[in-house]
Amino acid sequence: MQEKSSTLEPLSPNLELFNAISDETRLKMLMILSHSEFTVNELKEILDIHQSNASRHLSKLSNCKLLKDRREGIKAFYGLSDDLYLSHKLYDMISKAWENLPDRALVESRVEDLLLERRNTYSPKFHKLSEAGGSLKAQISLFSHLMVPFEHAIDIGCGEGGDLSFMLANRCKRVTAIDISETTVNGVKKIAREKGVENLTALCADMRKIPLPANSADLVLMSQVLHHASSPQEALAEAIRLLSPGGTLALLDLAEHQEEELRESHGHLWLGFSEERIRFLLQNLPCEIVSSEIIQSEISAEKKLPAICILVKKK
Repeated sequence: MQEKSSTLEPLSPNLELFNAISDETRLKMLMILSHSEFTVNELKEILDIHQSNASRHLSKLSNCKLLKDRREGIKAFYGLSDDLYLSHKLYDMISKAWENLPDRALVESRVEDLLLERRNTYSPKFHKLSEAGGSLKAQISLFSHLMVPFEHAIDIGCGEGGDLSFMLANRCKRVTAIDISETTVNGVKKIAREKGVENLTALCADMRKIPLPANSADLVLMSQVLHHASSPQEALAEAIRLLSPGGTLALLDLAEHQEEELRESHGHLWLGFSEERIRFLLQNLPCEIVSSEIIQSEISAEKKLPAICILVKKK
């Protein structure tokens, strides 16, 4: 049985763990699962190995508490365990080893193709203000923190209609609305033309790689988008890159939950976030969390999940 580390990290290295992560295929599995959850069948396809081999490697990693799994009907989905994410030194060591994998680019390309296929399947169901945690109460709480004028605001994952982008345009000198869907972006552009909103620009881009210069905004908004990110860590790093020193990242998302059906019904990759997880994702970035609030949904006919609102300042 594994002992708790004296430094409060859940996982402490031992011979069994080092043996598990010394194998190249298992290292690749950990790298793949850092992007999202996958089934055994998906992993075998990405790695081009037999299913029996994939299951054997997964068992080895699970025995060391590096993985968690959940069942959805007859399917089993695997992901990195919370213990691994919170064992910062161990996670850092493993992630550095990924840089030396000989076919890392090929494996990650296959991962991206699979995640793109998922996104295309579920993208018609992405509706920012009608998301499971997109209650009016949560939106009001978010904007109560943003009642000061901003020079340039970037709304990452603006969603169909760009509702929040247009709200920001009323009090910001300039707003850039970002979405990965070209159809969504064209729709926002059309609404801006029809309304005569001249200080709003819409761009089509992945949230992990936005074609805007560093330090170019004093507000970055991410509302109900992080749980769709294939890599939340990369998405947050990009948001911080865009901020000028002293700028604000306003993050509104689902609080951590167990509603598995949202993966199928809304295409969610992550089941919400705790403040502790967000702190971990931001730990190596030049920023600090200045406020965090769990917002319960208002009573309504359509039950919504609690949301988490976090404000982050760039140093």
